[in-house]
This record gives sequence, structure tokens and C-alpha cells, in this order.
Amino acid sequence: MAMKVFIEQTTEPNKKNIFDKKTGVLLDTATSPLTYPYPYGYILDTKAADGENLDCYVITDKKLVTSSIVECEPIGMTEWFENGQADHKILARLTDEQREVDSTVICKIDDFAAQFMAIRQEKHYQSGGYYDQGKAEALIAASRDSK
Repeated sequence: MAMKVFIEQTTEPNKKNIFDKKTGVLLDTATSPLTYPYPYGYILDTKAADGENLDCYVITDKKLVTSSIVECEPIGMTEWFENGQADHKILARLTDEQREVDSTVICKIDDFAAQFMAIRQEKHYQSGGYYDQGKAEALIAASRDSK
């Protein structure tokens, strides 16, 4: 299942980009105490339960460029809960790479999630589980149908 992912965040330290998700225009760049473990963005032409596009980590060691659009395929999914509401993060690989969700990927994302939850104390975050490619593809398909 091919999909296009808009890259909001790279793995550049201490940088948080803020985009208008409808237009893709960069609104601001702020200092952040966190460094994203993998390039992060959202899947175009999707709509999650929160009304925004589905979030996505691109599992790669390649340096991706902020505001670029890359062709990916899903390889799994992680689930967080924000104030009790599920907030899924699709895990994807670039179409020209062979990557899997292994213990290294899970550890990096879990470490990032723990740091993120520690600094965002105005909301209650809880880490959920990891799911396979089939569950990720089903969620993506459902998010395209709901648009």
C-alpha cells in the first residue's frame, strides 16, 4: 500500500516545526527539548479520529528534508492515548528501503514517547501497544474512507 507522507520534523536536534496542515505552509519553528527519533509527519489524504491527518514516523536513517513529500509504505503502528482518546502513529518505510519494526525501533519510539509525555503534563498521555502492518493498512484505509 503506497502512501505519501508530508515531513514536518526531521531528526534535527531541538527543533519543532509548526505547519498549517491544510496548506503545508511553515508557520513557525520553535526550540524543543526533544529530538525526534525518526522523521515525522502525516499521511496525505487521510483523516484521523481527531480530525487531522494520520501521524507517521518514517523509519529510515536517511536525512529527509522538512516539508518534503516522500513515498512510503506502512510497516506497523503504535498507539498512544491522549486524555483517553486513541492517537495512532503509523510506522512506515521509504518504498526503496527494506526496514522492519524491530526492538531498536520500538525502543527509540518508546524513549521519545516517555520524554514527550514527561514535558506535556497539561494532558494525560499513556502509551499503548504496537501493531502489525495489517492493522496499520486497515486504519489507513478507514481514514481515507472517512474523508
